[in-house]
Amino acid sequence: MFKQIMKSDAYWRSVVRLGFLFVIVFAIVEHIGQYKGLNFEAFKTDIIEKGLLFRYLRSKIMGGLVYGLIVSFVFQRRKIIESRK
Repeated sequence: MFKQIMKSDAYWRSVVRLGFLFVIVFAIVEHIGQYKGLNFEAFKTDIIEKGLLFRYLRSKIMGGLVYGLIVSFVFQRRKIIESRK
């Protein structure tokens, strides 16, 4: 079943879609929580001017990828199991 899921194009599309949506939602929620609203000037000072933009983007992309891999795998596995019944 694992190999079947990993070879599926639908699985990888789902990974990218869910990962991207996770990054967007998580970044907005984190920003609002950290800066108490949408304060882009503080974000610019904290992340961009300190040279941490690459680290920030890398961490968001890796988190989104891991989230997408796990959640998509669970969804695809459930779909396969239900189709066998």
